[in-house]
Amino acid sequence: MIRSAPASDRRPGALPRGRLMARLIADLETTMIASGIRALDGDLDRAIIFMVVARASEMLSPHGAGHAGGEGRAAKAISINALAASLGRPFETMRRHIHALCAMGLCERGPAGVTVPEAVHCRPEIATLFRTNHDALVRMVEDFRSFGATLPESRPHLPYDWYTGLAAAHDVLLTGIEFHAHRFHSWTDMALANAILSANARPLADNPGLALAHAEYGAPPPDTLCQPVSTGAVARVLGIPASTAHRRVAAMTEAGIIARRSRGVVLSEAMLSDPARIEESRTSMLHVRQILARLAAGGFCFNDPAANYLDGRPAPLQFA
Repeated sequence: MIRSAPASDRRPGALPRGRLMARLIADLETTMIASGIRALDGDLDRAIIFMVVARASEMLSPHGAGHAGGEGRAAKAISINALAASLGRPFETMRRHIHALCAMGLCERGPAGVTVPEAVHCRPEIATLFRTNHDALVRMVEDFRSFGATLPESRPHLPYDWYTGLAAAHDVLLTGIEFHAHRFHSWTDMALANAILSANARPLADNPGLALAHAEYGAPPPDTLCQPVSTGAVARVLGIPASTAHRRVAAMTEAGIIARRSRGVVLSEAMLSDPARIEESRTSMLHVRQILARLAAGGFCFNDPAANYLDGRPAPLQFA
């Protein structure tokens, strides 16, 4: 069970171990976005949109909003208007990206909207992307369990289809976009901030005792436990041009989102401790719990998360 928050963070709506949970979710989202960028020829926006369409097509899971896939069922279409509204992007921007994804053969557009055809799942780069996304979700659940988070009960009588876990991974990513993207100039900035958070917290990730000692928002870890990271290293991990990363990090530094240190950059404590952001994290974490509840209905083994891996626990992203 999640322990009570310390006195410094015992307030209505406080998120138990919120700082730790946010970091674990950021690790998942960073892994997914980095894998998506590489699968989509270096385009971050199209990587996210593709994953959204794949999830909306309901080819990923029989557990969610309707029965996805299944024998004799075609992919469910989503309109460009609906995509633009759900992702908070202009219609014309969305139309342009969808046109490019269709030209790449990753999406199809019909009278009802856009789909990701089932055959696309067999393309090597997409198969690798989806398996990575699934196993990154399993890693997050495994870490949740190791830190004592309350998880749904397993339903061993239900067979587990890994596409259910893949759908859950995409849902967690979309939850992050829904609740946090508005704080950033672009998805690139959001991805950079998540990656910097993951890199900064590496000393805590490598030491479970320290991670638990600094799991709450009320007591930030000392500077010695916050590992600065170079902008170039973050760009390499994400697979985006270094020039783009340097330009956007400079803008976020000026905006107070990022702070510079002698050995790199860190996510500013003022940004991490902002009450509005903490409240958004609390609400998004409630959505993540709902996603995990649906995952349990899909037969995911929460008693032994490692049993769900396809290819084994993904290695931590290498920022050095």
